[in-house]
Amino acid sequence: VAGLYAGVVNPDQAAIDARGIDYSAIVKELRPGDMKYKDYNGDGKITPDDQVRTDNTTLPLFQGGINLGGQYKNFDLTILIQGAAGAKQYVSAGEMGNIGNYLLDIYQNRWTIDNPSDVHPRIANRSDQYYSNNNTYWLRSSDYMRLKNFELGYTIPESIGKKVGFSSMRIYASGVNLFTIDKLKVFDPETASTTGQYYPQSRVMNLGLNVKF
Repeated sequence: VAGLYAGVVNPDQAAIDARGIDYSAIVKELRPGDMKYKDYNGDGKITPDDQVRTDNTTLPLFQGGINLGGQYKNFDLTILIQGAAGAKQYVSAGEMGNIGNYLLDIYQNRWTIDNPSDVHPRIANRSDQYYSNNNTYWLRSSDYMRLKNFELGYTIPESIGKKVGFSSMRIYASGVNLFTIDKLKVFDPETASTTGQYYPQSRVMNLGLNVKF
């Protein structure tokens, strides 16, 4: 993944004046709340020559899972935990503004006059700002760990089942995608979409009864 390296944000005009970097190749005039880029080649200007390639792509370096199962007396338990690490995912601002809603994370943390953040930039309308896309600010870790499957069951003792006419009876509670620990936060970490335009994985919970006559 290649792009301009985004550092902090210019919280006010004084920060812009103090840095003295030429941004004329990408924007006519810097304003408070604009994103700072790193001058990688040290020529005093921000140009496409300052783009850098990151070591991570949208493909994880590691994918794995753990299957756990056990039984104690009449109780049984099955757990599947899956995860991935080493991938980066772009969170694009291209569909935010007059064409769609803003992500809550971006809206709440945006630079404003009353909240002159030096980390998060001014809000953009779709891609109308030079920092709306293609820089490392929007490139976020998609490492995650997910409780994919969980099932807890209890088998009614055979002596009780026979009294009510069953050879066996098992009660269980199960779930799929019950919770996820991740750094991406705004999207499902398994998605390939940069704009959030995808059908998210559903959380499903079940109560069941297996009976054999």
